[in-house]
Amino acid sequence: MCAATRTLTLRGHSPVNGMNFLRTAAAAAVLTPGLAFAAPVFDYFGSLSEATFGGTDIPNDEVSVAQQFSFLGDPGEITIALSATQRFFNPALTNDGLGTYFAGAGSNFGGPGSTSTTEGSLWNFNYFIRVESLTAATVKLSDYQIDLYYDFDPATNDLNDLTGMGKIDITAGLLGAASTSTLEEGSQNLLFGFLETGVPGLVTPPTSVTSFDPNALGEYTFAITVSKAGFPVESVAMDVQVVPVPAAAWLFGSALGLLAWVRRRSN
Repeated sequence: MCAATRTLTLRGHSPVNGMNFLRTAAAAAVLTPGLAFAAPVFDYFGSLSEATFGGTDIPNDEVSVAQQFSFLGDPGEITIALSATQRFFNPALTNDGLGTYFAGAGSNFGGPGSTSTTEGSLWNFNYFIRVESLTAATVKLSDYQIDLYYDFDPATNDLNDLTGMGKIDITAGLLGAASTSTLEEGSQNLLFGFLETGVPGLVTPPTSVTSFDPNALGEYTFAITVSKAGFPVESVAMDVQVVPVPAAAWLFGSALGLLAWVRRRSN
């Protein structure tokens, strides 16, 4: 699968080709249902060292990142990012370097050495959303409409029609908690119940496939879209391909998890 990459803009640098409107057009394509737009979507794929994804020791070196600043005179610079990683002591994911991750099928409580009592798939999806001011003006994430889309259907690339996907209204959550927040990040698992049942006003569950099967092989799509005053600002998207877990890989991952557990006990 080809990645839809756009003009790379990093903090303190100008767009490579000086045509920032191309980035806006790409964001609009993601935001508009029915348009054929290939996933993944990002500005660059690589390290995002400042991201913790709301936890500890969650890998941040292979991340799909998009960044936009000075949108229609907006003083804010917004960075959004997605990644997929193993849950606790499960085998590490691989990727193609172009925004598609490869994860094993199945579910457990985190693998050998985990103390979690919550069942999940072997992998998590992670998100990072930050806004910084480029001037003396005060900016905050609640100035934008921010939505995180997730997918239960392994047979369909729902990025072509976002209406069938589940949606977490990040902005609504911010307004209900910390409206002055400039950073929101976290790590979730598709087997967590609230993503299936929904949360009124915050989480709208998928309608194409209404429950997640961690053993179902196929492609799962995730996206973050940002808009302001009805105009698209930025977007990022990634795919997770779920494949059978080779027995050797699972045994190797189990051995590493057991070793880590033994080391923790000894310390």
